[in-house]
Amino acid sequence: MENAIPMYQPDPASNTDSLPFHFPMELAEYRNDGIIKKFRDEWSVSEHAACDIFEETKKFLFLADYAQKHCVTFEIDEAVLIIDKMWHTFILFTKEYAEFCDTFFGRMLHHIPFCRAHLVEKIRDLSSRGISLSEYKRGRLQQQIDIIHATFGIETVRKWYVEFGNSYSLQKLNTIQRPVYHEDLVHIGFPMDLEAARSLTPTALIEGIIQRQNPSMYCGGHGCGVYCSCNSNKSLYS
Repeated sequence: MENAIPMYQPDPASNTDSLPFHFPMELAEYRNDGIIKKFRDEWSVSEHAACDIFEETKKFLFLADYAQKHCVTFEIDEAVLIIDKMWHTFILFTKEYAEFCDTFFGRMLHHIPFCRAHLVEKIRDLSSRGISLSEYKRGRLQQQIDIIHATFGIETVRKWYVEFGNSYSLQKLNTIQRPVYHEDLVHIGFPMDLEAARSLTPTALIEGIIQRQNPSMYCGGHGCGVYCSCNSNKSLYS
């Protein structure tokens, strides 16, 4: 593959000859500062850490594309949940994400969510085939780690499942996730009283809504945050 970074080469005897062992140079060099800024708006991490997570997310998406095209199960494990969070942020930039997928994968790489109901269905299906959930999870994880190892080397395996597993454990994710609004509370508007609103004319209702939004919309330049209209003449994430 032209313009590609050669990756770890597996043992010739292994069963991974069909794996893509070259990470496209253009993909490695892809940057999007808006995604980093948006991610940091929701997660309390340094710019360096956010950029590092984004780099690993690109690698995960590269492998997820391979997995989907080859009907290989590739999942977000607990240790790499922070990568999933970065993926969520990327998807919010719908235009950029669609262009990214089209450029590097030739199609939209869809995010398939998983919930408790899916787990119940999975357990039922496995049970019907005489397979326990623990057996399935071990086999799936072994295959996934083998693919990561064969494509990016053991350092990426260590980074995702050990370093990220420690730095972004479930407990730590709960502490670094920012609340919905984390700017100066003095600039927050407040909704109208429900009962009072019912008695207003349409004109008075609209005017009342606008007035109550004023504090957060027009701060007058006094220490406003990213949500203030002082920033509305440009993209917050450009």
